[in-house]
Amino acid sequence: MKSKLAFTLLAVALTGFTVTGCGPSQPELGQIEGVLTIDGEPVKNGSIEFIPIGGGRPSLALTNAEGKYEAFYLPNVPGALTGKHRIRFEIAKGKPGDPGLVRPKKNGKRPQGEVKLEPSEIEVVSGENEINFQLVEAS
Repeated sequence: MKSKLAFTLLAVALTGFTVTGCGPSQPELGQIEGVLTIDGEPVKNGSIEFIPIGGGRPSLALTNAEGKYEAFYLPNVPGALTGKHRIRFEIAKGKPGDPGLVRPKKNGKRPQGEVKLEPSEIEVVSGENEINFQLVEAS
């Protein structure tokens, strides 16, 4: 009886090792966090997309009420591929289900022209990356 139990435990342990040890390896990721602002004020409800210039899965970040964000490669997998990225953004209205986009206020007023995100390209390195973005009027 003991040998049968020992054999069963060994089989379960080896199966667990095989399943976890032989899966596809995750690409190298760097952790990205920071703040999105306009004129020093936080921008909430911002969606920032990190698009790898060399190809691959983009990462996404959403800003909170303080303008803070953290990028995610997959749900529950923080980070972005290492390397250069082009940045794309949108600002959503405050409540879920609100249609369209709303531009953030600048000095209490909506900008008359278009705004752009700076920097528009970044390089992600392995480890921690703090990258703060700001919205500025497009020239």
